[in-house]
Amino acid sequence: MVDNSTGIKLLALDIDGVLTDGRFTLSASGEEVKRLDFHDLDALSALQREGMPVVFVTGEDNAMVDAIAQRFGVDAVMPGAKDKLAALQQLAAEQNVALANMCYVGDSDRDAPAIAAVGLGLAPANATPAARAAAHRILARAGGEGAVAEAIRLIRHAQRDGDDALLPEFARIMQDSLAAHRRLLDESLPVLAEVAGVFVQALQSGHKLLFFGNGGSAADAQHVAGELVGRFLQESEPWPAIALTTDSSILTAVGNDWAFEDVFGRQVRALARPGDVVIGISTSGNSANVLKGLDDARRIGATTIGFTGQKGGKLPAHVDICFCAPADATPRIQELHILAWHAICEIVENILLDQA
Repeated sequence: MVDNSTGIKLLALDIDGVLTDGRFTLSASGEEVKRLDFHDLDALSALQREGMPVVFVTGEDNAMVDAIAQRFGVDAVMPGAKDKLAALQQLAAEQNVALANMCYVGDSDRDAPAIAAVGLGLAPANATPAARAAAHRILARAGGEGAVAEAIRLIRHAQRDGDDALLPEFARIMQDSLAAHRRLLDESLPVLAEVAGVFVQALQSGHKLLFFGNGGSAADAQHVAGELVGRFLQESEPWPAIALTTDSSILTAVGNDWAFEDVFGRQVRALARPGDVVIGISTSGNSANVLKGLDDARRIGATTIGFTGQKGGKLPAHVDICFCAPADATPRIQELHILAWHAICEIVENILLDQA
């Protein structure tokens, strides 16, 4: 797909799941009430003042659509548009604007063909898999939580010349990360202290630590094991820590002969003993092979620890201690995980060396 965002001349938006979060409540009189983000309102107003047309393209056709359109003061509304691509083609003819010069933001399977057809197709962070696959770019913000304001920033930045156009995006990403780190500091220290205490007790009593996860979480597992077997900040004897993500022969044999779901559980059954600590890392909290490995560890009598994101997924129910990093986006979760691991390694190292 080609991104022609430097020539964007019109912004088209779905309503439910883009301007709103896709949910509604009922007022005392039985009317639907939907949540809007004032950042989106301000950004749309500013864009219209700059002369760019804004059009709502929605499958709904009711009083709520009219009320939202009036509140945002958009140039046009296309209600009852079940075929979003056909609606955009009609809009292109009416406005004399090519699809390649449109930005469309949609969140559902029905939006996917329209997202793919325009010059800049965007999907909110909580869009369906089909909408996300069709998008030129997946927004960091969810629908109803600033996704439209983020889309407008992208349009503006893409239309500027030079590397300076990227600076606001770098700033936004880093500000999001700093906010997540602040939440970590405010909310997560007790559980991280508990994890460090479990590590110290296990290592002092001659037990070992087993780590595993998939993808970036596999890299984290290897990173932490490497810090403990090697060294973190100070010279020390090595401590028994093993990443179960490194032996390609075992991983491929188990995955091929049994199932990929078993690649960690089978190693846990081979290596873990009562009193060991088994750590499963999954940003979603739903990785089947991680959950299976933790379940096997529990049956053996090992202490189980999980690292995941804010929503937790299924992971908390499968472990004795769970650190749910206070972030939803996978990059932010991974950033918090590595900071947490570094803090744990430093504290464990200090305690073990002080007591040596």
